[in-house]
Amino acid sequence: MVRSLFASLTLTLALPVALGAAEATCDGKLIVNGKTTKLSHVYAISQPTGSGETFIHVIFSDVPISDKDLALFPDVLLKEINDGKVHAIRLGLEGNGTFDATDIFDAAGWPTIKEGNKLELEKSDGKNIAGHLHLGKPYTDPGGTKWDYDIKFSAPLRDEAELNQ
Repeated sequence: MVRSLFASLTLTLALPVALGAAEATCDGKLIVNGKTTKLSHVYAISQPTGSGETFIHVIFSDVPISDKDLALFPDVLLKEINDGKVHAIRLGLEGNGTFDATDIFDAAGWPTIKEGNKLELEKSDGKNIAGHLHLGKPYTDPGGTKWDYDIKFSAPLRDEAELNQ
């Protein structure tokens, strides 16, 4: 009985690896006006567009975000973001890996940055995404706030519909 239970547990734990799912890893930092916040959580979400194409959001944060909150991100976390309890960056990519924009969610502001981003994708195979996102040089918004980030990441790509289950 114990041997059977152990074999079942081993198979269950090995199943995601066998199916090609990767464990999410994130080693990053968001720097706002010289203050550094460690980003240690990453979520990659695939969304269909009206034209039948795919759009990918990769969300980096300093705190875990539930599937329920990811489905409604950032709207459901507005209070926590504005109160400085959640710091996050959302990377937008076309399904083919073409960079769209980076949105920062922080109590100091919510800039969208298109220029100056450096993205080196190491993997984007429809199941997993991995790479390095950083700015070539810090970005200063019109209000004078300085923004910078540097993130190395890897995450399984999940379908948006999975978040609502």
